[in-house]
Amino acid sequence: MNDAFDSMKLLRNPRLRGEPMRQFKHLLIISCLAGICSFFLATDASAAESGALVWDTGKHSAESLPPDAVARREGWKEVAGENVIVTGDVCMANGSLALAFRKGARGGEWYYRLGGTMVKGPTLALVGAGADRAKTLGAFKVIDSTATNALLEVSATSEAGKKMVARFFLKKGKPFVETQPGEGTEKIRVEAQSQHAVMPDPYAGDLVVSASETEANELRFPGEHVLAQLADHGNAIVLCAWRSPDQAVKVTLEGAGGQRVISGAEVAYRKDRHMNVWVAVLAAPSIWCQKKIGDLNAVKDVKLDWTIPYLALWRADYRRDHGWIDSWKVIIKKPNGEWEGFGASPKKAGTVWHPMRGTFAYPTHLEGESVYLRNPVYERHPQTKNDPNGLAVIYPFQKIGKSPKNVYGVMDVLTEAFEEAPEFTLAEDLQVKRPAWDRYPGVCYTTGEVEKIFDDNKEKEKKQEIIERFKKMNLFCITVRGRIEEYMNWGKKTREFCAKAKAEKPQIAALVDELDGQIAELDTVYEKLKLAERTPAAANALTDQIEAQIGSDDPKRVDKVKDLGRATRTIASNQDAATGELRRVAKETRQQAGYRMMAAGDDASFDFANEIRRRALEVLRTSMGVEGGFTD
Repeated sequence: MNDAFDSMKLLRNPRLRGEPMRQFKHLLIISCLAGICSFFLATDASAAESGALVWDTGKHSAESLPPDAVARREGWKEVAGENVIVTGDVCMANGSLALAFRKGARGGEWYYRLGGTMVKGPTLALVGAGADRAKTLGAFKVIDSTATNALLEVSATSEAGKKMVARFFLKKGKPFVETQPGEGTEKIRVEAQSQHAVMPDPYAGDLVVSASETEANELRFPGEHVLAQLADHGNAIVLCAWRSPDQAVKVTLEGAGGQRVISGAEVAYRKDRHMNVWVAVLAAPSIWCQKKIGDLNAVKDVKLDWTIPYLALWRADYRRDHGWIDSWKVIIKKPNGEWEGFGASPKKAGTVWHPMRGTFAYPTHLEGESVYLRNPVYERHPQTKNDPNGLAVIYPFQKIGKSPKNVYGVMDVLTEAFEEAPEFTLAEDLQVKRPAWDRYPGVCYTTGEVEKIFDDNKEKEKKQEIIERFKKMNLFCITVRGRIEEYMNWGKKTREFCAKAKAEKPQIAALVDELDGQIAELDTVYEKLKLAERTPAAANALTDQIEAQIGSDDPKRVDKVKDLGRATRTIASNQDAATGELRRVAKETRQQAGYRMMAAGDDASFDFANEIRRRALEVLRTSMGVEGGFTD
């Protein structure tokens, strides 16, 4: 397969002591983490006492407000009621954030809590048609302010001299602000210097852009609901969330060499459909981490010089040699040696089985407050390798049952931001689902059990049991084949779409050929695993022969049964491997299309790659257990 990014200068990197004591230590760590997290994210005392969410500073400041002044609010007047005109600058604040609007500033200036201090964060600037950005803020009007909610209207003048209006809605105790467009406002720009931009994708692996590895100054991202900027050298994550995939998303970069940064993200509104944009900052000391993959070991875990700030489900994005990303859950090793795998099902030694990769040591886990990584080798698919010059990037994906109350993962912002919107189930929907019909016993287990019955010379008395076992097993074999055919039919239809797109838009022929060639790997997998001859019908014929040995006087019947069992398992293992391989092709196609969207120089290329990415989701939304969709 050709390198997915040979022709792409977008990314220069081929992409970015005793058990009781152990239990006590674990409990102590969890307690400490909970306490630390509560300290990081505790509700602001002054806000809690007053119940106010909006303050009038009483005067206009020509410079950004010092963080300690935002924390103290000395001389500020609490604002409550409807349609209030403020006399000075205005600040919205709750226990998680403060958003200050100064007359003459370019946008709202965000402050977040980091430990016991306030830190100045991103600027929220309005953008009009094209690239016409707000130049100066003007009037402020408090539409409504109560003890639990606040709505502020802000007017601005653009660089082209046009009027721009937007509203900002804040809830008590939430780490996000809902931004609503008004006259002349088409987009919200969140200016934050960050090292990485991550678009979480639970289906095919995250899209990750690292500033140090990216030459382009602008990147158009897919409109897939949430974008995370990993900022403040590990201490903050700046998020944008939006409801519709039709909302345009752009990331900008600036600087050179070691000073190269992601400078901001712009998300378009859909005013015709009342589609707003939510902005959040998740902050805690070392809330995200990065590690060079070349520093990791293939045969043993490497303990990072980093501890998690709170308990959650963390996510580790590994850069692969072809530029794609493998996104892994940071599974948890419990004090008793057992695992909380979040669907990954590791064995006691920490190994997992995957139909495409084989059995391998899971690459990342949490033990106490420490994270361990390794650079795995895949026995069944050794050509899948991580880029030694790339980075593994770790961030909090979502809270779990044992997480402290006031912490958030990236996906939790979606859950709470959209809780009153029509898309309130979006965060739950963004999970790979296991189909209800994936429930029959596997072939290896079943044939192994039947062989034991023959070894014990009990096949006659257990004839009906054997028949029932095989009936269910053969149904499972048919079910797996059905899943394989889903992939193949998807590939056929998508390649037909590619052919049509190439004919209608010859100017994007090279891009079409590239993505079509990626999808064509489905046929290569089908042929390599001899799926045309290794079918459920062939497996059924073998089990019929095993059943025929029941009652046989042939002294070699046990050997024959074992030979037939091995042949049956060969068919089944090829089918299982096929599901993993076919899923890999679909995942890589979806990722490749996402990066091609970023590299697109015209709308036709962007739209085609976007459609391929959307189509890949059709087969990736679900996964059978044998398919490996819950391992990573």
